[in-house]
Amino acid sequence: MPDRYRYINEQADWDDVAPALAKAPRLALDTERNGRYAYRERICLIQISDGKQTFLLDPLAVGDLTELGRILGDPNVLKALHGSEEDIRFFDRDFGFAVSNLFDTGMAARFLGVGRPNLGAVLEEFCGVAIPKDRKMQMSHWGLRPLSRAALDYAAGDVHHLLTLVDELDYRLAKTGRQNWVQEECERISALRYPTEEPLDTAFRRVKGWEALNLREMAVLRELYAFRDDKACAWDVPVHQVASNDDLLALAQADGEAVRGIGGMLASRCAGELGDALKRGMEGPESPKPERTEPPPEHWSSTSRDRLKDLKRWRGAVSEELGMAVSHIWPTPSLERIALRPETKERELAGGEGEVRRWQRAEFGDELASLVAEWELSEVP
Repeated sequence: MPDRYRYINEQADWDDVAPALAKAPRLALDTERNGRYAYRERICLIQISDGKQTFLLDPLAVGDLTELGRILGDPNVLKALHGSEEDIRFFDRDFGFAVSNLFDTGMAARFLGVGRPNLGAVLEEFCGVAIPKDRKMQMSHWGLRPLSRAALDYAAGDVHHLLTLVDELDYRLAKTGRQNWVQEECERISALRYPTEEPLDTAFRRVKGWEALNLREMAVLRELYAFRDDKACAWDVPVHQVASNDDLLALAQADGEAVRGIGGMLASRCAGELGDALKRGMEGPESPKPERTEPPPEHWSSTSRDRLKDLKRWRGAVSEELGMAVSHIWPTPSLERIALRPETKERELAGGEGEVRRWQRAEFGDELASLVAEWELSEVP
């Protein structure tokens, strides 16, 4: 548990603290969100530590976070986060903030061969520190106020040891020559942005199994998908709590009839409106058949399959030698393209479709090129 932290829920307090944080050479950060309980997930608490003191910043109460945005974007201040992809996306969506000079301790741990990169396991392995992970606290509704002392203690604990962990991980990365590898990965994470929300008219295609529906059933599913979203927004709960995707799919295939026991909160709280939505789907315009946006699948010959096996054996051997997951050695889509069309190897070695990292090309590009050259020699008639 942290020795000390300060909960900041007034603008004047934040304005008092921010200038000192802006001068810190590095900061540890984390966020807590309310996605388990709200229709629109958002950041509800921001934990910040300069290594001496921890601050719990309440963005629901502090309206002007301009200085936080400057700190996050300052390339002279190192920002340490653990498993930061979602933090980066929500900083962008909720506040329009970007994060520069990122050190993701979860990513660093992966590059040191850690199989379980959750914060508790990584802290215990590299720093000998055990932090309590109370299941009840993990399920906290961070959007409710006031926050309990137990919740604040829990939140502060996630950043209290993070800068010590950075030192240990960076030391080991330097010994293995992998600092630049992690730096590039962190730069890619920093560039993440929250994706543009898809219109409801087409978002229903996220429901697994929609492709097997006929045009009328698609129209019903589209109507139910929008109806569920409206109710989730009105009730301020996650959409999956209103009705599951499986429920929507089953109702779409029920010829416009409500099905007993199917529909979740839609059926139990607003059965009449659910019936109206089914009717609109049955009587309204059919959903147009979506145009194919993806190219047809490639033809895999026995030769190309053997090439892919060869490439994966190579990648597996490198993975074992370095003690890293195979996914970090070379991206599978690139290997598949090389196996199908070896003549594209130069393009893949130059970055492919954007998946291949600079450090991967520098470390493994020559080996990969030699392997493909061996095929070209052996396959000459």
